[in-house]
Amino acid sequence: MKPEDRSKLQSYLSELSGLKSRTPEEKKFKDWKENVEKKLDEVFGKGSGEAAGFRRIRFFDFGRRGKSGDLSLTENERREYLDRLEEARRYLQRLV
Repeated sequence: MKPEDRSKLQSYLSELSGLKSRTPEEKKFKDWKENVEKKLDEVFGKGSGEAAGFRRIRFFDFGRRGKSGDLSLTENERREYLDRLEEARRYLQRLV
């Protein structure tokens, strides 16, 4: 992996802390996830094990909340959301 690719993945790791708010922003999360997926495809290849492993993380599904995506998450939803972000952090750390 090139140093600039490693640096970019490190920056995505750093951005994780900003996603952990009481009322997470769905768009901010989706943009982050999409950017990470694109970078993994670019670095390791589309369909690679590394990219597929990240896509297998079962991130919180904001869509199941209906139109009320701007409301605070319940404690269970928040725990699920944060658990998946932590799983993503561990996964990305292994790659860099």
